[in-house]
Amino acid sequence: MNSFVLRACAKINLGLEVLRKRPDGFHDIRSIFIGIDLHDTLEVTASDALEVICEPPVTDLPDENLVSRACRLYSTAFPNEDRAAKITVHKRIPTGGGLGGGSSDAAAALIAMALVNGHDLTDALRHSLKPLAEQLGSDVPFFLHAGVALVEGRGEHITPLDLSIPWTVLLVCPGLHVNTAHAYSTLGITSGKPGSDLVDKLRMSINNQQLMQDHFVNDFERSVFVQHPVLADIKRTLIDNQAIYASMSGSGSTMFGLYTSVENAEQAQTAFPTMDTYICHPVYAPFLSP
Repeated sequence: MNSFVLRACAKINLGLEVLRKRPDGFHDIRSIFIGIDLHDTLEVTASDALEVICEPPVTDLPDENLVSRACRLYSTAFPNEDRAAKITVHKRIPTGGGLGGGSSDAAAALIAMALVNGHDLTDALRHSLKPLAEQLGSDVPFFLHAGVALVEGRGEHITPLDLSIPWTVLLVCPGLHVNTAHAYSTLGITSGKPGSDLVDKLRMSINNQQLMQDHFVNDFERSVFVQHPVLADIKRTLIDNQAIYASMSGSGSTMFGLYTSVENAEQAQTAFPTMDTYICHPVYAPFLSP
C-alpha cells in the first residue's frame, strides 16, 4: 500500500487492579480495556525516508515521539524491508489523560510500516509485531488488537473478549496531568494480591447493570483522588446524572461515565460546561479508515 489512512483509537479501563510490584520495577495489573471511537488519525504515504509530523505537536523533539520511535524500531527489527513512510498524525485524543493515545499511535505506526512494506493486516502480522509493541510501552500491545480485552501482566498478556459492550461512554477531561510513575509510587503496594475474575464480572454486569459499581474498581483512584479532589467530584456528578458506572481511566485524569443511551449521556454532558467532554462508543475494528 502506498497511501492510506489509519485511525488510532483511545481506550478506557473497566476496573484496574494493581496486583504487585515486579522485580523489574514494573507492576502486574489486571484490567478490562475497551477501545472507543475517539481516535487520532494517521495519514500515511510510502517514502524512501521517515518523516513524522504531529498536529498539534506532542513533544519539543519530534524525533522522540512514540510514532517516530515505533517506525525506527520496526526498521531495525526488519532491516530487509526498505520502505519508510511519511506519517502525519492528527491528534484528537487528549494527551496524558489515561486514554492511551500515544500508545495507540505507536501501535498504528507499527502497522503502517508493515503495510507500506507489502504486508496484510492479519492476526499473524499483529503477533509478529507484539514484541516490538512491548518495547514501546505497557499499553501498546493492546492497541494492535483494540476491541475488548482482558489485559494482564505489565500489559503484555492480552486476551481478546468476544463481547458487545452495550453502553454509551461520556468522557470528561479536566485538563490535569497525572504522573503515572508517581501514581504507582503512592499506591503503597508492599506485597502481592490475587486479582478478581473481571471477565465473569463483565458478563454478569452486561446482563445486570446494577452490579457495575460494586464489580469494578480502579485502584489508582484511592491515591489520585487525594491529590486531585476535583476528580472525585466529577465521578459523583456523573453518577448523579444517571451514569450506571463512573470511574477514572488508567492513572487519570480522564473520568468517564457509562450510560444506557446517547440521550442520557448528552444530558449529563451539560453538567460539565467548563471541561472538554466527548460522547463515544466502543469500537471493535481498529486501524480502519475513518
